Amino acid sequence: ATEVLLSGTPVTETAVGKGDLYFHDATIAFQAWQSCASCHPNGARVDGLNWDLLNDGMGNPKNTKSLLLAHATPPCMITGIRKDAFVAVRSGIKYILFSNASESYGNEIDAYLQNLQPLSSPYLVDGQLSEKATRGKAHFDKNCAACHNGAYYTDGKQYTVAWNDGTDKDKVMDVPALVEVWRTAPYLYDGRAATMDELLQIHGPAEKLSNEQLSELSEYVLSL
Repeated sequence: ATEVLLSGTPVTETAVGKGDLYFHDATIAFQAWQSCASCHPNGARVDGLNWDLLNDGMGNPKNTKSLLLAHATPPCMITGIRKDAFVAVRSGIKYILFSNASESYGNEIDAYLQNLQPLSSPYLVDGQLSEKATRGKAHFDKNCAACHNGAYYTDGKQYTVAWNDGTDKDKVMDVPALVEVWRTAPYLYDGRAATMDELLQIHGPAEKLSNEQLSELSEYVLSL
């Protein structure tokens, strides 16, 4: 038999490895009710559901956000109520898991989240924009890039939007990053748009675009 010798630190002993374990470990929570991954499965992405958290009032549920790049795109939460992901992680442990876990848990969950990498969009063709998406990029640059700009397609600011309603009317909403947006449906802060095409009918460019142009824009955004 061949003996295989392993060297180095076991992954579960690294900060990232421990953070991965803690992120998926419900025993941290009060009565082992849930883990971070209960709402952020598949590598800290989204469950596609709306949850009514108490940090922005009651009766106004919000759609789960992906935690990919959360530390690089402050502030956090849909209304930007947490100044950054470091605060959000610790607030989540305290107010969502109802846990008094030590600071090391937050530090290692930070390490895990910061180590996550985006996956390439299936809308790309051999790793490049399709012809349709290339046409859509021109619409995006003209109509969307004022707010969705930079490496992660967000200016990090909050704005009111005309379609806010109910108890969220006139509240400011954080500009979401668009990296990997192809895997985060449904869209808009309360998931009211099942597809990107539906989103653009609700929160589309100020410029009047044809249905074909909107489809091109959708193709580009889903390629990010």
